[in-house]
Amino acid sequence: MEILLVINPISGDINKSDFLDFAKRTLSKSKIDYHLYKTTGDKDCEELNHLIGIYSPKKVIIAGGDGTLNMFLKPLIEHKIQVGFIPMGSANGMAVELDLTDSLEDLLVKFIKSKETRPLDVLSINDSHLLLHLGDIGANANLVANYDKDESRGMFTYARHFWSEFKNLKSFEFEIKTDQNEYERKGVMLAICNGKKFGTGIPLNSVGKMDDGLFEFVVVKAIDFSDLLKAALSKFDDDFEIENLETIQAKTATVKFKQPRLLQIDGEIMDEFTELHIKVLPKALRFIQ
Repeated sequence: MEILLVINPISGDINKSDFLDFAKRTLSKSKIDYHLYKTTGDKDCEELNHLIGIYSPKKVIIAGGDGTLNMFLKPLIEHKIQVGFIPMGSANGMAVELDLTDSLEDLLVKFIKSKETRPLDVLSINDSHLLLHLGDIGANANLVANYDKDESRGMFTYARHFWSEFKNLKSFEFEIKTDQNEYERKGVMLAICNGKKFGTGIPLNSVGKMDDGLFEFVVVKAIDFSDLLKAALSKFDDDFEIENLETIQAKTATVKFKQPRLLQIDGEIMDEFTELHIKVLPKALRFIQ
């Protein structure tokens, strides 16, 4: 089979019926052998692995948010499948990172026709979680967790939790031991970066590349609301840098916290941890260009 198309019907509160109709017409008109899978929220990763085993698709194209893509990383990597991503989530950090600026329909057509791939690194955390773009501990993880618990959605709800978290910033201590050095630090947030930017376009990691065999810790030592406003404006200025960030590069690392801390990966809350073991899986994901 040529293509397995995966769609998350609820990601980003976006109605996907028009895109789905377009996808079916395009694939049928092209006489491409394909199978459509809609996520259900119940054992989706296992089901995708099962479908790959049955159909042996050449490409898997995923329409959803960053968390949807992250959810399927393990089988995609294990089966060495070519992967296309249609950003239909809330923040869409990967779309910003990989410059997926075409319309959703044009992206689908490009992924169907393309024969080129770009190998991307993936990070393994505690041998149980995979990170493709960005993760963090601290202020942003707390914000994501509180937003997820809220029955309301949208920018107003997000802004309310944003303000609540960032006007009451609390620093915490942590130890980092990389393959090169050891560090003792204190900050309001520790980011784990394979990519560079948040979905809003705010630059967090100025040196990272998703295919260099390295990842970056970004230590946010102190930040206030004016810093964030400047950072938001900086997406129009590639030379802008946030002064309070420290970047530490590594191939492998261990992080220890004095108390359990929430970990956020690609927009999804994982669990609380007192220790993280991180390593790079070089060029593990074959992303369609």
